[in-house]
Amino acid sequence: MTGIYALIRPDGQLEFHDGVPDQMLKDTDPQHSAPAAFTIQHAEWCSPRGLHGHVSGISCLASYPPNHIAGPLVAALGGPDQYIFGNLTICGSQIASGNDEPILCGLTDAQERLIHDVHTAVSQEIAHST
Repeated sequence: MTGIYALIRPDGQLEFHDGVPDQMLKDTDPQHSAPAAFTIQHAEWCSPRGLHGHVSGISCLASYPPNHIAGPLVAALGGPDQYIFGNLTICGSQIASGNDEPILCGLTDAQERLIHDVHTAVSQEIAHST
């Protein structure tokens, strides 16, 4: 099963691609293939679709440049306030019946629009503060 994911590069560029989870995980950490996952928005029974972020698991120690858009974007979406190096990928998540672990899935149209709109706002705010 594949689906759409968001890719935010260190230069601030936002792209949407098809390929959850395989291609998404490759895009997350192209040099080391060691992505680390974190929850941005929890998928719950009352809100069945969440957001899941992925960064390089060793990006702080590796040769990835800082991603000045990614950290504020994740925080604006309700995720952890963190500094991110390298690529950030975001996909959807959902809870399967009888299981508390999130299952990765593609973004919904509404999630894509939300990420696009938040990316635009964060990018403009950063541009005006420099």
